[in-house]
Amino acid sequence: MEPGSEAVAERIEFIHNIVEPHVHIDTLRNIVDYGGDEGQFFPPSYSGPKYVIDVSGKDMMEGVQAAGSLGELPDRPHLVTICGVLEHLNDPVATVKEIRSAIADDGLLYAEVPLDRPKVRRWHARANYRRFLDWISATRGSWIAADFLSGIARNFGRTVPRVGAIKQSEHINYFSTHSLEQLLVSGGFRVISTEADPKMSYGGMRLGRLGALAVPA
Repeated sequence: MEPGSEAVAERIEFIHNIVEPHVHIDTLRNIVDYGGDEGQFFPPSYSGPKYVIDVSGKDMMEGVQAAGSLGELPDRPHLVTICGVLEHLNDPVATVKEIRSAIADDGLLYAEVPLDRPKVRRWHARANYRRFLDWISATRGSWIAADFLSGIARNFGRTVPRVGAIKQSEHINYFSTHSLEQLLVSGGFRVISTEADPKMSYGGMRLGRLGALAVPA
């Protein structure tokens, strides 16, 4: 996602619509974007301190400071945003607990994850399906065909067809509203607002997005 793109603007607006009813963004003492790439996801009008915690080592946009960890920040975070990160982590609870230990007592956590939870069938848990995968993966063409069919089905019907390929590429955690709330509660927060956008697309794939705003419990 390039800074200034339409997708970036849509994410900023989505976050704004969830956070603003609870606190005026311009009054925040600071904002920390956990996994925030180059710092392109901060509201353009916000003039307070802006920090990014990211392992990429990329150069930050003007006015954004990079930090290796929450412990390196000069002040306790007032608002922490973590978007498109929790679905990739082996231990997302540990990350939420890390944020909880660093955040200010009156701080807020905004977490956003994709609604990437395709429906599967009982067939996909059977040995015959494993043999089917062995068969289609034997040749490049058959795998590409099954993958293409599954992509169309997931994009328009959020389901994996019987002869499709359930591919786990980057996402290792799949969330519903309930499971995201439980994750934040397990990490020491209380959820005060959630909102879903099932039609959000990323890279041509309609993944949807789910946002939750929480405060320290």
